[in-house]
Amino acid sequence: MSVKSLAKRVAAVAAIGAAASAVSYLATVAPVATAAPGTVVFAPLPLDPAPADVPAPEQLTDVLNTLADPGIPSAGKAYLIEGGLGPVEAALMDRKMAKGVQNGKFPLAISVANIAPAGPGAANADVTASGPQMQPRSVNLMFVDQGGWKLSKSSLMTLSQMTSS
Repeated sequence: MSVKSLAKRVAAVAAIGAAASAVSYLATVAPVATAAPGTVVFAPLPLDPAPADVPAPEQLTDVLNTLADPGIPSAGKAYLIEGGLGPVEAALMDRKMAKGVQNGKFPLAISVANIAPAGPGAANADVTASGPQMQPRSVNLMFVDQGGWKLSKSSLMTLSQMTSS
């Protein structure tokens, strides 16, 4: 046997050994990761919920003072009421306003207190109104945010009854 042939056989055995080692290395199973602990010690606490968006008392007072102004026709106040006013509603509101003026209930002094969220884009507030011939009356009214704070339709009816009776 020549040195050259011996060298070829040794190289072949080495190659087969290396291949066998690689196959056995690839075939070994990786250890299983252990489960995470049930308690995390340094986790941040949940944040408080964001404060509800409620209007300032001045915003609601401005809405109500404009609605109670007998010098502005109802058609000019429709933007302050949820969904606006139709022609029949505007005419009815103008008649009730004229009756209130005739009975000495206007001008009104209006105050707003206890504003609280009433759902997304809505707030309730306690409103007290009084006039020259009207004792102070308090009602809870709802306002909605529709590109600005407006009086809800149902609250408009409540306010209208309060000033016309």
